[in-house]
Amino acid sequence: SPDVQFCGYCITHPSESKINFRIQTRGSLPAVEPFRKGLTDLMGVCQHVLNTFEVRLLPEELGS
Repeated sequence: SPDVQFCGYCITHPSESKINFRIQTRGSLPAVEPFRKGLTDLMGVCQHVLNTFEVRLLPEELGS
């Protein structure tokens, strides 16, 4: 997004279920808006990967 100046993340420790995000925006746009859009886009990508797997690989595994 052109409104996002910086976006980064770090995982605190492999044994912890925590991720720290840093989103810096230009102007007055709250960082939560591009964060939510990014998560929504990520869910779409994950759904596409799952659908592709089910359509192309799962039938082979079931012997179809």
